[in-house]
Amino acid sequence: MRRFYRSKWGGSLVLAMASIACHRAPRITTRAVTMNVVCAPGGLTLDGNAYAFYYGVGDFEPTTSPVGARVVGTSAGATLVEIDPASRALFIDAMESDREWWGVGNIAAQGNVDVLVLPALTSCGLPSLSSNPSGAVLGATGAQQVLVVGGASTTSVAHLDTGQVTAAQPDLRTPRLHESITAFGAGALVAGGVDAQTPGLVLADAEVYDPSIGGFDQQNPILLSEARSDHGAVVLATGETLLVGGIGADGATLLTSMEVVDPVTRTVRVQNVAGLTYARLGADVLLLASGDILVAGGVDANGAPVTTMELFSSNAQSELATWTEPVVGGARAYSALPSGGALFVVAPSAGEGMTDGAMLQNTWLIDPDGTFEAAAPIQGTLTNPMLFGGAGGAPALWTGDRWLRWQPWSGSFGALGSLDDVAVQVTNAAISPDSGLAMWLDASSGPDPTLTALRFDTRSQYSTLDEPLLVGDTSNTAPDRLVVPDVIAFDAALGLTLSPGATVFVTDRTYVDVVVDLDMPTGATTLVVLRDELGRELVVGGQACPGPPAAGAATSLRVERNGTEVLWSVPSGPSGTCPEGVEQDARLSLGVRGAIGMLPTTVRNLRVTRTGTP
Repeated sequence: MRRFYRSKWGGSLVLAMASIACHRAPRITTRAVTMNVVCAPGGLTLDGNAYAFYYGVGDFEPTTSPVGARVVGTSAGATLVEIDPASRALFIDAMESDREWWGVGNIAAQGNVDVLVLPALTSCGLPSLSSNPSGAVLGATGAQQVLVVGGASTTSVAHLDTGQVTAAQPDLRTPRLHESITAFGAGALVAGGVDAQTPGLVLADAEVYDPSIGGFDQQNPILLSEARSDHGAVVLATGETLLVGGIGADGATLLTSMEVVDPVTRTVRVQNVAGLTYARLGADVLLLASGDILVAGGVDANGAPVTTMELFSSNAQSELATWTEPVVGGARAYSALPSGGALFVVAPSAGEGMTDGAMLQNTWLIDPDGTFEAAAPIQGTLTNPMLFGGAGGAPALWTGDRWLRWQPWSGSFGALGSLDDVAVQVTNAAISPDSGLAMWLDASSGPDPTLTALRFDTRSQYSTLDEPLLVGDTSNTAPDRLVVPDVIAFDAALGLTLSPGATVFVTDRTYVDVVVDLDMPTGATTLVVLRDELGRELVVGGQACPGPPAAGAATSLRVERNGTEVLWSVPSGPSGTCPEGVEQDARLSLGVRGAIGMLPTTVRNLRVTRTGTP
């Protein structure tokens, strides 16, 4: 099967996709691909001289060049070259005289395709309903949608393919405040909270948003194990939702309990679910790259910040560790890092900006083993830190008055490069629907906050790698700890040097069938890490898959994943198969690690090739 695109431009950008099946008499079908530009109010728009490129990506190496076409008002464009039929996502890069526009959208197996295109590094207000309440909560669904839920107001649904905002119909059976919203299968779970129409009534149920009907299931609310509001919540690697702590039924007692809600059975599990050591409300709950769960932040019954982090197993059955944060400070923000561990930023409390002439150590990295490392402090104003996304191993940070972005190889924050034409005010109603997108209710527009989006990165699980890694620079990779001498170092001539246990991951991309080739200039053994969505690791060269030669015996290595099999080989040398293998459909992240008990590992010229068929 081959697919061709034609372009035609109207109020929104439209392409036609024709499919020709490999039959004696080809069948041709047309699929419209619409580029939606919807910034409001005041509306940024693409001008008639813009030029756009379209990149179809999936579990294969591209065999065609990106498709390009000029925006020419309402006239039809020329026939465009084909895009690989196995494409699962479409990236659009549009350029005009004064700015660039980015779009990222999914390509379903059939039907038309809509892609929301946003001005790159520039906030964009989306069309809104009559009001967005200041107490609203944002939450992503599993189907490119974001819910805006708050009080007695109508629930809004922001569609991240068309950019339109609609009302949920039917709406919640019980309007609520201080609830949690998490992805739940293809939809979303709105759990707990306080009844917006009966002040003080803490709710003990959850409602399910169903995107197939555009509203909430009216027949089957889920009964929780107990009433809770102001709680933390996270989607586990299994797809289940974990609810954490909060305030109980009496509206005053803080909870230590946790419960798990299953999207398949729509039941609640409390047996074999651990509890908090430190009761808290308003906790941040993070799913780490290891699959484990980090509970941080929040306040205690006296309103004081809880400065002890709690780490739980991936199934929430046991508490693994507690860690005391090294500083107190004021407002906090936390973000799991895709390479492992977490990043957290703490603003100074009132009057605490300087201590004995020294700035508060406001930026910390938590290594995968729980070690706190002090990163370069953020200079300037820091009042309301909020972290978004993590594409490129680099979350974006709102400080309270400006945007910054984490730089994993320098261990510091730098300028995001935002091109905003007007000031923004990011409220606590905020979310990252994907790793390169920030969304929030912007309070700078008046009494009714505007639902606003900022696209700061476009990398995804299907993104391609145009050049070998770890040759001239460290692009598209991220370390699992701070880069310090004798632990992790990169030299353009020699490559990447790793001490035992230190790991560097390829960012963003995940792989099904894949070939990994790398050079080891010094001959020291390099471990290749294959990590699945549940955080389980198969380490080629480790105990579960021994085999690559000992130090000094080889200067290059190949690792192949094909279905469940993982094979290694040394060019013109030995080869073998990992006894355990991997799950058939697991998507894998790739990393390189220094071998424990060995000399420092040196890696260079890392090549990653998807072996799926377009």
